[in-house]
Amino acid sequence: MRVAILGVGGLGRTLASELRTDPRVTALLLADRKGERARVLGAIPGRVPIQALQVNVENASALDRAIRGCDVVVNAALPKYNLSIMEAALRVGADYLDVSATGPRTPGGTPGILEQIGLDERFRAAGRTALVSMGLDPGMSNVLAKAAAATLDAVDAVRLRTASVDGRGVRPFPLYSREAFLEDILVRPTVWLDGSLQEREPLGEAESFAFPPPIGACTAFLISHEETKTIPRFLGKPVRRVDYKAALNPDLVRAFVALQRLGLLEDGRTVRVGGQRIPFRRALLAAFPEPSALVLPLEGHEALAVEVEGTRGGQRLVRRADIVFPQQEANRRRSTNAVNYLTAVRLAIGVGLGGEKTVGPGVVSAEALDPARVEAAWAARKLPLVWSERPAG
Repeated sequence: MRVAILGVGGLGRTLASELRTDPRVTALLLADRKGERARVLGAIPGRVPIQALQVNVENASALDRAIRGCDVVVNAALPKYNLSIMEAALRVGADYLDVSATGPRTPGGTPGILEQIGLDERFRAAGRTALVSMGLDPGMSNVLAKAAAATLDAVDAVRLRTASVDGRGVRPFPLYSREAFLEDILVRPTVWLDGSLQEREPLGEAESFAFPPPIGACTAFLISHEETKTIPRFLGKPVRRVDYKAALNPDLVRAFVALQRLGLLEDGRTVRVGGQRIPFRRALLAAFPEPSALVLPLEGHEALAVEVEGTRGGQRLVRRADIVFPQQEANRRRSTNAVNYLTAVRLAIGVGLGGEKTVGPGVVSAEALDPARVEAAWAARKLPLVWSERPAG
């Protein structure tokens, strides 16, 4: 496979390192708006040759020229480019993968993940596969929910919980794209309940959730996420409720929501900095550290928990999967943080399964993947995954 990676920030370059060890990958194209970021990686010797290009993915003709001849195109840039890169993949006849989706284009509109799924017939007609939202969460979270549901006769609820902690507790700012995080918290969260998506308030339904040691109990809040839109559709069984909560700094979320309500985060609101006018939104995000630059020293752990509650043989049970990964181990393996590493691994697994044609053509959410194959690939990299079961109560 010749694989194109669009966006060579912390995630893109970690993915490139993962794919260079995959015998199914024969060549890599690294394309980034900042050409030097791609060229630095291209100069590193390895089994798989790397071509580095400076490409603005918003330029459709330049993007088509860059990715023509590639078998797979991975969007490791911002999710707001998903649809346009999917269109480019269709034009050049390539498969497609991405990490996560955007919210609705307009308040109350169609969520981005469902717009992507709306391209299913076109990908089927072209004989191409688009694997969407294939990161850690969404992505691995969906696969684990599907695996847990398969062990139950009926499913009542799916609960997805995440936390990022350092030595002082919940990390002040998450370790993934600042822009993507801002989009997540500015979109009103949704809960799947009794057959429909229902909107909730930001920071709604706070709860104390017990993560495994060394993390322990954290306060988690509702946040907008893709799983509430896809799991009810593709779980394979009816489910009454699906929700996603993250352990966040509530003061940070409240501040961003307040600025949004004041209209200060709109693209048209600018401030003068160093003799030029730039969007206030960009200036605000620049005040927070760039996650891909936070490599050493990093402390703490990333955690993902998936709980599926239902019945088996008349008994009510909770089937649970936990992933807890230390920042220092991610740095040791790939000189990056745990979010980038685990997301890149999950994407690399998706690239491999797609290349083996284990999934048919069309636009496919992570629930369509074979959980056993995903878990086997996860275990082959010596990554943690602990299953447990308890009576529901």
